[in-house]
Amino acid sequence: MSGTETITGLDDAALVRELALRERELVRMRFQLASSRLQNTSVLSQARKDIARIHTEIRRREIVAGLPKASLAAKHHVDLRTLAGVKPAAAASTGGFLQGVVDKIAP
Repeated sequence: MSGTETITGLDDAALVRELALRERELVRMRFQLASSRLQNTSVLSQARKDIARIHTEIRRREIVAGLPKASLAAKHHVDLRTLAGVKPAAAASTGGFLQGVVDKIAP
């Protein structure tokens, strides 16, 4: 998604969801880097730039609408557990929030 044309085409809720997905992916890549499993380290820089582009677009929309800072993100809150496909109530019964991290790190 390195172009602004795809970012500007999203609605507010989809933009906040995309931001959460990108931030989650960046965390996953950082874990891979720490465990020496990340082959191409330039993807970290690209991911950070994509996140910055999304933040910029969100802020631009807030300014145009006359909203205070971070109001779009608060209005369209995204639960990271639902992004992973885990229902919030099931997270505690399946090993908690670290279970997904352990699954991704384990070979």
